[in-house]
Amino acid sequence: MSLMTGILLGAMVLYLIGYPIIVDEGVDEIDYDGRLTTLEADKELRKEAIFSELNEVELDYHMDKLSENDYKKIKERLQKLALEVMGEEAS
Repeated sequence: MSLMTGILLGAMVLYLIGYPIIVDEGVDEIDYDGRLTTLEADKELRKEAIFSELNEVELDYHMDKLSENDYKKIKERLQKLALEVMGEEAS
């Protein structure tokens, strides 16, 4: 009985560990343009959302998930949005 339980538990562990490796659902690409459009359209979003996006873009660039050209374009747009939001807060 103990042997059967050990085999069953071992099989379950192998299944739980191996399933994500065997089944390749692919990694979803981050839709930066969609996120930027949302941030630009909704003026009520707080500056924290923009700064969070800036941090994520920075991290993705350093992890080589973004090309330098894409990184610069996205970062520039986010910085402009940050300035707009901060200007609206000052008014």
